[in-house]
Amino acid sequence: MELSGFAALITLTALCTGTGGLRQVELHVPAAVTTGSTATLLCHYDLENDPLYVVKWYKGRQEFFRYMPKEKPRTSVFPLAGVNIDQSMSDERKVVLREVTKELTGRYRCEVSTDAPDFHTTIVSAYMNVVDPLKKEPALMMEKTSYSVGDTLRGNCTTPPSSPAANITWLINGHKVNASYIVQSVVEGQDPITIAGLNLAVNTFLGGKLNIVCVADLFQVYSSRAEITLDEERPRLASVLGNHHQAQGSASSFLACALLSSTVLTLLSFLR
Repeated sequence: MELSGFAALITLTALCTGTGGLRQVELHVPAAVTTGSTATLLCHYDLENDPLYVVKWYKGRQEFFRYMPKEKPRTSVFPLAGVNIDQSMSDERKVVLREVTKELTGRYRCEVSTDAPDFHTTIVSAYMNVVDPLKKEPALMMEKTSYSVGDTLRGNCTTPPSSPAANITWLINGHKVNASYIVQSVVEGQDPITIAGLNLAVNTFLGGKLNIVCVADLFQVYSSRAEITLDEERPRLASVLGNHHQAQGSASSFLACALLSSTVLTLLSFLR
């Protein structure tokens, strides 16, 4: 499994109007984190010399952490299922959540209030997903092992079970395949499976090869991949007319059979 860079940040910005007081409040929350990991939620703001009164943190409508600089202690924690706050690392600008669970998927709010004389309050929110990492590579199956220019390239890619369902991206010789050549569906369940069929004409080879890659990803943050290299089929002296018609007759049933057989084989492999 690959981690494609640090977790992408969702940033929502609230700008306060007026001549002074609280400005530029920004909430930075990881787009996705894996179960059991640590998540750091950041709330940036500019007080413009106004005194800070309180910073409150919510998941949905429930407050779970509060920072008040005039109180002793300055931090307060409120019980919320699944929330495990590292108080030693949490302060007026961040909350650190340890050993996150799927229960913590949802929308988070940061509410910042200044003290007298302005009493400004600004609320910003962002959504965080908690996901299980992909435990296996996707299952990749192609119709043939070799192709010629003009042939129709057909294949199937099936992701391992995940929650939520993974997205599939196809690459051919390093280039992303346009979505118009892909038919993607999801087999629903507790841990859904994504199936994507590929169907497009072969236009060119790279050194006599086609490198096919199927990437399964969650929120473009966590991913796993499978790949296969296909050969360019050399022209034969014998007539290919019969083979051409035979290929046409079997092509229509290939994808349906591939989808079914690949799904069954994948499910069996995941249950071992």
